Amino acid sequence: MSARARRRSIEAQPAVDYWVRVRVYIAAGVLTALFCGIAYKAYAVQVDSAAHYRDLARRQHLRTVEVPAARGAIYDATGAELAVTAEVDSVFANPREVVDVTSTAEAVAEILDLDVRTVEAKLSSSRYFVWLERHITVAEADAVRGAALPGVSLTREPRRYYPFQTLAGTVLGFAGIDGRGLDGMELSMDELLLGKHARLTALRDARGRTMMPADSDEHAASAGASIALTLDRFVQFASERALAEAIENNEAEAGTVVVMDVATGAVLAMASWPTYDPNDPDGGNRRRGARNRAVTDAFEMGSIMKVFTIAAAIDAGAVSPDDWIDVEHGRYKIGRKVIRDTHRDWQLTVSGVLKRSSNVGAVKIVRMLGNDALYAALVRFGFGAPTGIELPGEREGVIHSPSTWGELGLATISFGYGMTATPIQVAQAVAAVGNGGILNEPRLVKEVRDADGKVVYRHQPRGRRIMKAETAAAMLPMMASVFEKGKNGGTARSVEIDGFRAGGKTGTSHKLDPTTRKYSKDLYLSSFVGLAPIDDPKIAVVVLIDEPHGDEHYGGKVAGPVFARIVSETLRHMAVPGDPKPESDEDRRAAADDDADADAETEIERSPELAIGDVIRGELPEALTDDGQIRVPSFVGLGAGRALDTAREYGLGVEIEGSGRVVEQFPLPGPADRAVVVRLVMSARAP
Repeated sequence: MSARARRRSIEAQPAVDYWVRVRVYIAAGVLTALFCGIAYKAYAVQVDSAAHYRDLARRQHLRTVEVPAARGAIYDATGAELAVTAEVDSVFANPREVVDVTSTAEAVAEILDLDVRTVEAKLSSSRYFVWLERHITVAEADAVRGAALPGVSLTREPRRYYPFQTLAGTVLGFAGIDGRGLDGMELSMDELLLGKHARLTALRDARGRTMMPADSDEHAASAGASIALTLDRFVQFASERALAEAIENNEAEAGTVVVMDVATGAVLAMASWPTYDPNDPDGGNRRRGARNRAVTDAFEMGSIMKVFTIAAAIDAGAVSPDDWIDVEHGRYKIGRKVIRDTHRDWQLTVSGVLKRSSNVGAVKIVRMLGNDALYAALVRFGFGAPTGIELPGEREGVIHSPSTWGELGLATISFGYGMTATPIQVAQAVAAVGNGGILNEPRLVKEVRDADGKVVYRHQPRGRRIMKAETAAAMLPMMASVFEKGKNGGTARSVEIDGFRAGGKTGTSHKLDPTTRKYSKDLYLSSFVGLAPIDDPKIAVVVLIDEPHGDEHYGGKVAGPVFARIVSETLRHMAVPGDPKPESDEDRRAAADDDADADAETEIERSPELAIGDVIRGELPEALTDDGQIRVPSFVGLGAGRALDTAREYGLGVEIEGSGRVVEQFPLPGPADRAVVVRLVMSARAP
């Protein structure tokens, strides 16, 4: 090469080296930036987002299996198991392991009696786990094992069982397939019964199959608490049986019974019809609206409310049991409305008003008491507020403000219209009468024990006084008189209680027709409420028969026999001494002579404008003359008993002087003023 060429090459070299260096620097910068980006991303992944990706890795390689805890048992007051949990088999599948979806689906559907299309759809899923059928029988589980279907497996699960089937079904409620309470005590006590589920972490392979337990946080299952109820299964069975027979015999739509311990408020029985078997809650009677009507349904109770309105008046000093009330021959006008009684009494004591169930007498008594005082007393009795019993869906009932009642509203409330109450509220209130005026809130939970058997709760009654002890004591013989026999006996004179004396009150009320929104002539609520034994009350019983369609609808005829049977069987079960006094022939004859006027549950006269509804009309007595005066018969020659009966038949008051037979009377036979009281002078000799 010439010197000139070499010189030219040397001069060009620095330019080449410069661009080489530029390219190197650029490449180095790009690589450095890339490495910095990678480092930044690595830092972000491994440091900033470490927890997130660690969690993703755990989800991919680990599986957390939740094992349900054993649900706590429910017992009755004697320790009998009403609800228990047992392990049963359930069938699941991993669709990714199923070899032949069609044949597997056909086999499973045939064994478990399932729809093959439903099973095939589940097996065609891309998931790792699907339930095919839960809680299967032993025979079905054996058949699944014998089939050895790839991808189909069995697992054990807890299932709720109710050994006594329908017994106390609406009280117990039921638990769902996942062990959560859905109704009744199972729902209200769910958190206690449920316990704490176990969590087990296991490794799984790339195909999602569980391989082995992993060393991880593990929480052991803790069984739920067990609950002992106040229900006595014998009393519950007796109540349900008596109620079901009454429903059938009277062709009724529904009914309920509450039996309560007077001293503590413990509910010994709570029966409803229709009911259901918690083992199969979606079948049978449940489709006909089975529910715990003792707490979910509020009614206008009718004349059983007279126990409480009269007690309120006595407690306030407005009346006393022996005060006489002019019941005006069972016809009393308020404005343009007329209140009627079935019985044709003219004068009754306050006790007689309850015994004969006089609407007129009840109205006059509460008018002496007044709106505000009556309202305050009913609130003290627990009406218009929930009792707080440990059951879901309790209704409060309704008592409107006394400022809205008016004269007619006060009158109707006196015999159980214009307000609503639940059976459990009525049981609570009548138990207070038997408990010397002390009201105990009704309770179903006797005690709660944890998984180790330690008592964590035990019911302790906390009563509050709602009336004077003297008032409660005065009410007992008044309630007992309702069972007195004879033509002028009480409204429950046809009710026979084998071996015991009781006190009570009948009720027969009209119901609103849901279609017309008026009170129906044909829809009734027949009721009975009482205490037994009446000399020392142990139990309070409430019986409601809803819409009887048989030959009878009066409370004494429909609900009374249920009350009698439950009282007799319950007190014998409780080993309460009975009354050995045999029934006399006179009592039996008197009991047979009560069909003409069995009850006195009459209402306000029918009127299109009246919101309180229809009436049972009674005929005017033959003793009335055409001009409305009273016709006084001749009493001369009659004995005292026959004279009193005649006076009652004619709606007359009487005053008797001496003993023996009538020798004189004032006024003389013939027409007289309606307010007449006949004075009878008796002979000195024995009749």
